[in-house]
Amino acid sequence: MLLVLTLIGCPTTGDVATPASTAAPTIPQGTAAILSTRATADGLNEVQVDLDGDQKADIVNYYRESGGNKLLLKKDVDLNRDGKIDVRSEFDEAGLRVKEEMDGDFDGRADWVDHYIQGKRSMTEVDTDFNGTFDLFKYYENGRVRRKERDTNADARIDFWELLDEGGNVVKTGRDKDGDGSMDEREQ
Repeated sequence: MLLVLTLIGCPTTGDVATPASTAAPTIPQGTAAILSTRATADGLNEVQVDLDGDQKADIVNYYRESGGNKLLLKKDVDLNRDGKIDVRSEFDEAGLRVKEEMDGDFDGRADWVDHYIQGKRSMTEVDTDFNGTFDLFKYYENGRVRRKERDTNADARIDFWELLDEGGNVVKTGRDKDGDGSMDEREQ
């Protein structure tokens, strides 16, 4: 659901060039409205969009003019309409997603960050206990998680590793028992 809501574009701006991967679902006519458009200090055009008619921005898109088209470079989304950004997406000059940060517990801090290489997810950082520190790291190959690393004791060091096969099954694990950041114990 979070991903679908982050992809909502601005249907009232037909001249916006967005990548095919960010095609927006249809919003009923008259629902979405542009609240404001302004130039930012870094040379982007900021467009604030109100989806529900309450005159508050639910989505803020940041565009760069490119060859007469608008190229979406950043998108901020307030999912629960509390005035704080819950999902922040960044795109490269080719329109491919580079990074996406999500605040799943709505406390104003990202607790899930996806990183992309050439538009494909390559790594995910997760704060599983919502304490402000990422403690789970997932690494992807061909769209699937192939390796997981965890900090299970909150000392900011990885102490548990998992290697997964193509089907997502754990095939090897490792553990750092003495806290030096190196794997001491391996299981197959």
